[in-house]
Amino acid sequence: MGTLGRTDWHGLVATARSLPLDRVATALGYRRDVTDKTRWKRPGSVLSINGEKFFDHLAGTGGGGAISLVMHAHGGGFRDAVAFLSERGLSSCSPRGRDGAAPPMNRRRLELPAPSQAQWPEVRDHLVGERGIGGMLLHVCHARGLVYADCRRNAVFVSRDVSGKATGAEIVGLGHCGGGAAFKGMAPGSRKASGGFWMALDAAPPERAVLVESAVDALSVLTLRSFPVSEGGFVAVSAAGVATSVPRWLDGWRLRRILCGYDADPAGDAAAARLARSDPRIVRCRPAVDGEDWNDMLVRETMGEPVWSMTRQSG
Repeated sequence: MGTLGRTDWHGLVATARSLPLDRVATALGYRRDVTDKTRWKRPGSVLSINGEKFFDHLAGTGGGGAISLVMHAHGGGFRDAVAFLSERGLSSCSPRGRDGAAPPMNRRRLELPAPSQAQWPEVRDHLVGERGIGGMLLHVCHARGLVYADCRRNAVFVSRDVSGKATGAEIVGLGHCGGGAAFKGMAPGSRKASGGFWMALDAAPPERAVLVESAVDALSVLTLRSFPVSEGGFVAVSAAGVATSVPRWLDGWRLRRILCGYDADPAGDAAAARLARSDPRIVRCRPAVDGEDWNDMLVRETMGEPVWSMTRQSG
């Protein structure tokens, strides 16, 4: 891609943006639902496609255009998505090869940011001092390589499957302490369908879990003294967003109860209700103040205001 002229590059981008989403979905390994022509499925993802728009019901997010769909499915960047579409020649031919089979999907290799010990003290101080994360808990996570700083002073939270294998990372900037708005994103090649950031209270196989929207919330739950579940066999898990079904990778544990700790906002409440309808293990565990999350609750607790609420969702 680096040898293309500006005109050629803009032409590729324009062509990629105009591609029909059904052809792109096929090239990405999706198959059309035989009972619903607008719905497309592949392991870990269920899409609804309406013209140039798509929505992933399992990830709880969507977008518009072929490039955005490839970025969503692969977790890569803009140029990677354009290259994917160009290499498959989707603009000039059917996405199927001569034998009628869809081209294989090239999953982008996971690229975790390199750790920077020089930046770690500032990131650590921000997480402990500004976010309220327990210092000992953070020390354990850092010693295990689960939380570290990159060269841009971002906090990196490593996602894993149940066996502990890295599947990606949540990257969070320092916000006002680092200058400008806080950056939030995923490491290139992250696979949310295969794992998430998680931390358990002990080495016992977890029987209970709380599902939250971010790694910071997961560590906040484990730091909160007033959180309703604090005994062993408990794990805090980040969905890196709002999942409307229980992530399949959690099936590697035999969980008896799953607390849905999504943010106290309409999107969190709606997703929690959908989870409860689809899985009897779900109990809604909602931050007490509308519009806030578990890190907000942790900051409140450090100021002497321990608050939480827990309600079961009806089916």
